[in-house]
Amino acid sequence: MVSLKVATVIVTWNKLQDIRLLIKDLLKLILSNIEVDIYVVDNASTDGTQAYLEKQYPGKVQVLQTGNNLGGSGGFSYGLQTVSELEYDYIWLLDNDVRLDPLALTSLVQTLQKYDEVGLVGSQIRKLQQPDTIQEAGSFINYEKAHLKINFGNESNISNEELLKGKPYISVDVCAAASLLLRREIIQKIGVFENYFLHFDDVEWCLRAKQSGWIIAVNPASIIWHNSPDFKCRPWINYYDERNLCYCWQKHHPNLLLKRVVVSLPRLVYYAATGRYFLAEISIAGFQDFIKGIQGKMPRELNYPEYTLEDVVNKKAQVWVQSTIYQNDSQNQVLRKIESEQEVSFWNPANKLTNQIYFWLIALIWKPIDIALVSYQNPDLYILNLAKQVYYFTGNGYVPVSINPLVLTKAVIKTINQVWQIYWQIYKLKLSQMPKVKPTPLFPLVSIIICTSDRPNALKKSLQSLELIQYQNFEVIVIDASSTTETSEIVFEAFSKNSFKLSFHQVEPKNISYSRNVGIKLATGSIVAFVDDDAVPPSEWIEQLLLIYAQHGDKCAAVGGAVRDLTRPGYPLQFHHGVTNLFSETIAVRSADAASYNKANGFWFNGLMGTNSSFRKELLEKINGYDEFFDYFLDETDVCLRLIKAGYEVHYADVSVDHFPQPSHNRIDQKHLTCWYSLAKNTTYFAVKHGFNKVSLPILIARLTFLLTYRCLLRIIRLKFTHHLPNAILLKYIQQAFYGIQVGWRSGVNLHKA
Repeated sequence: MVSLKVATVIVTWNKLQDIRLLIKDLLKLILSNIEVDIYVVDNASTDGTQAYLEKQYPGKVQVLQTGNNLGGSGGFSYGLQTVSELEYDYIWLLDNDVRLDPLALTSLVQTLQKYDEVGLVGSQIRKLQQPDTIQEAGSFINYEKAHLKINFGNESNISNEELLKGKPYISVDVCAAASLLLRREIIQKIGVFENYFLHFDDVEWCLRAKQSGWIIAVNPASIIWHNSPDFKCRPWINYYDERNLCYCWQKHHPNLLLKRVVVSLPRLVYYAATGRYFLAEISIAGFQDFIKGIQGKMPRELNYPEYTLEDVVNKKAQVWVQSTIYQNDSQNQVLRKIESEQEVSFWNPANKLTNQIYFWLIALIWKPIDIALVSYQNPDLYILNLAKQVYYFTGNGYVPVSINPLVLTKAVIKTINQVWQIYWQIYKLKLSQMPKVKPTPLFPLVSIIICTSDRPNALKKSLQSLELIQYQNFEVIVIDASSTTETSEIVFEAFSKNSFKLSFHQVEPKNISYSRNVGIKLATGSIVAFVDDDAVPPSEWIEQLLLIYAQHGDKCAAVGGAVRDLTRPGYPLQFHHGVTNLFSETIAVRSADAASYNKANGFWFNGLMGTNSSFRKELLEKINGYDEFFDYFLDETDVCLRLIKAGYEVHYADVSVDHFPQPSHNRIDQKHLTCWYSLAKNTTYFAVKHGFNKVSLPILIARLTFLLTYRCLLRIIRLKFTHHLPNAILLKYIQQAFYGIQVGWRSGVNLHKA
């Protein structure tokens, strides 16, 4: 019998002990005609995970190092990208903190083998801390609460027959990626996880698969044990829960988005009313970042202080500790040590109801407890009135809160006001105009191309900035037209220092279009991105560009963003949502909501600035790359227009590149250009090339004359007064411009004749 090949993908970050136990379980699986390869995606762990696995399991476990903490979403996507390109029948996603029944995989494989309609199948997940209790067997959308309804949650000692109810499998809306087996072709069809970082990424992915026609199933015969959320103290996870659930509903069920805000209000008010305003703020921050369009890792620090136990109980005090807040003995040991060394006493509350009422009334005047340590998840509310100082335990530390009625009232009012504002902001998103669901892209290889010429110091700064790029799957290609060896020395020095793949190629002519074409030919990525040698992209640059490709699909041929000038006061924008017409007249800076121009027969069209631009490589090759007549200026503008004429689209990403224009062979400074021949030649050639058959000849000549006068002649004359040019230089520049006009006109006309 032919063996089935399964790739197991596990994502981890500083969980070496969990990974060790999980791999031992994987190696003990009972398999029949199933070959399993183990891939551990390591999000740059600092606990020695990669070194341990490579030493302990050479040839058995393959470590995929991302180089950065991409979260569960990014890690699974990275792993799915890798294994989907290999010859596997199925891919098994596993959380790093699960334990496996020996038949866990075999049962899942049997489901996919028997039932072709099932695309993804999950396990019966039980609680690791309560082995007979079901955590979940899949989930359904809860339309009333705009959340998920866990299937068979907290059920105990229930048989598989009772779970299945006579059916071959349990059909659900969602299966958790804690244990999820899928067909490899699904990845090619619907893509990988959204960039949620943590939580609800698997929910969105399952809904996407279901929308594509696949059934999501659970086979309860496959059993795993998971570190239950009931036993995890993680208040910060509320941020990802609210933000990512909003993204999920926005994409798949827009009618639930506002409802989610409404049903969250009582819970957030309850947090504020019980002194846990910090917890309400975390959820509110998630809603606010959804409105801003922020994805990935939470971009802000937690807005509450966390103190150690020693900081909290540092003097003689009467202390009360909620019995359920500690999951291990270490905190209790610290408490006993404090008790013995600092004469701290622990207060035991009265059990009888009458005594509790008595103490509660007395506490209105006199507080019997100095310090109360309370669970942030399920606080004992009775004790709040008895304590002078209350600390909520978050798992990492202790957060001080005020139980003063006035403070609590203000917190409640503030919470209601913030949620109300969120409601109306989301309402204004015009839910009826939500885009259709599109596949999330795989992690394509991006080729970053830098064309340089005699600016080694600027290039060095630009290369250093690429070390901070969050996206990991990229290469850098430097195309050098320098007349000295300084640039090559800088690049060769960078070979040993930079972590990314770097290649170097020298060219002879100082022609930006020629250099870019060489870079495109050398690129191995499906996306080529250009940044100048005197520019610095932000860390999220590539991710933001790829996001726009995903949103607009295969018709999107090019994506670029804004450019800021760092050499001028206030760092003004050089380019933002710029558009150009058939004569090359350009509006470089427009508002983000300005009209988009992507019509093949249009007069205006979307354009990009070269230092923040990217293209699909195959489409650049389809239009024969850059027109090398454009040695400088209008090169990428011509490419954008030709792509739009070919039926594709150019779009903008919300990401800015910092530009610090440096002197070159084309300019002494920003105002003093020396390339008047190229500017005049390329302006004329562009207008004739693209406008010759669109307008009458008199209109073409009139508009071109006006544009050349403004773009070249007036600026040359202005240099006379601003830079005190000698008359000989002034005359030389004007002669260059007129010669360029002749060459450009002749070349453009000859192109049309050909």
